[in-house]
Amino acid sequence: MEEAKRKKILGIWFIIGVGMLLGQIILGGITRLTGSGLSITEWKAILGFLPPLNEQDWNLAFIKYQQFDQFKLVNTSMTIAEFKWIFFWEWFHRLWARLIALAAIIPLIYFIIKKIVFKEDIIKIVIAILLGAVAGTVGWIMVQSGLKENTVLVNPVNLMSHILVATIIVGYVLRVGIEYLYPKQESAYDNKNRIWFGVLIVLVFIQIGLGALVAGSKAALVCTTFPLMNGHYYPSEINFSIADNYEFSVKLMIQFLHRNLAYFIFFFVLFLFFKTRNVAAQYQFHRSRWLLLGMVLLQVILGILTLIYSDGKVPVILGVCHQLGAFLLLIFSIEAHYFIKYRAK
Repeated sequence: MEEAKRKKILGIWFIIGVGMLLGQIILGGITRLTGSGLSITEWKAILGFLPPLNEQDWNLAFIKYQQFDQFKLVNTSMTIAEFKWIFFWEWFHRLWARLIALAAIIPLIYFIIKKIVFKEDIIKIVIAILLGAVAGTVGWIMVQSGLKENTVLVNPVNLMSHILVATIIVGYVLRVGIEYLYPKQESAYDNKNRIWFGVLIVLVFIQIGLGALVAGSKAALVCTTFPLMNGHYYPSEINFSIADNYEFSVKLMIQFLHRNLAYFIFFFVLFLFFKTRNVAAQYQFHRSRWLLLGMVLLQVILGILTLIYSDGKVPVILGVCHQLGAFLLLIFSIEAHYFIKYRAK
């Protein structure tokens, strides 16, 4: 098989993987925002892909859920019909993870048989699979943190860890896929702009982590005003010296940091957009540059709308779109970084 065709096949496979990972991120957002994440209280790696198949199985699953504090303290009036709804999202979220694993392993076996992959390819693929295994493990640790006594939510730090591992996977799979589809062409262009886009990737990664902390701690709900926070740029209610106010202050600070990093990223993207407008690069870079600009504008709008419409609860559609937007911003940042480094004219 021709080398170009072989790399194209592998590149498309990796990009399909990115698409499936984004699907998992959407499902994860729905699961979290509908309060579905703790509805399945056990992990069955093989048989877990089957949902309850009869009323007896449903009753047993519901009884298991009733043993934990999320039901006892929050959902005491929940009916079995309502339980089936939240169960579906957590089950589908786990099922999609299994489908991603199959989409990695089955084609890999075929590619090995057909000698489409070589040793260096297998190493890259195994790294992606291992990262997926880490994400699954961290995800189960996260779920277990919400099943402890006197706990109705997963631990925010565990949620952040789970999302950041997912961020690393998306970034890695995308980067490998792009390299297969657009082989490196060492650029004579200076490296300064490449470094700037590398900084952007780091900033977006940190922002995704902060966003996960906002989501996990319900920090969006402590202040839903914009542009000021309860009438101030820096919330006057933040006071870590008062014990009774400590948790509230932490949540306000997390939201304050998330907001301000969002402002910085917005202006940083504008800076990069205009700074690189005359760069002699192939069209892929300028496409990524425009996508970055559009995505950061949309992401700011989504963030504001999600905030001001969070009246006691984050709207599911807005929350999911905002979470997906963060990952799309990461994707376009990685693309721009690659294309200005290896595909400049």
